[in-house]
Amino acid sequence: MKLGEGVKGVYISVDVDCLDLAFAPRVSHIEQGGLSFYDVQNILHNLQADVVAVDVVEFNPVDGMTAMVAAKLVRELTAKISKMKD
Repeated sequence: MKLGEGVKGVYISVDVDCLDLAFAPRVSHIEQGGLSFYDVQNILHNLQADVVAVDVVEFNPVDGMTAMVAAKLVRELTAKISKMKD
């Protein structure tokens, strides 16, 4: 069975605090040894559930790098939803 296969109506919330300091230096709770952007991207790509809504939380929009990573996560999540609607 694949990750989330057959599950309907999934809401995904990605807390940017889970990312390693190298990927998200300006967050509320720094996580040394946290996930990389590619770790999160891999999880999202392998998720087989029917995603209906998403959010990305706990990022600092003033910091360019953290905001860019959050924007990339929004792009990945939006692509995930749009592929499921096809």
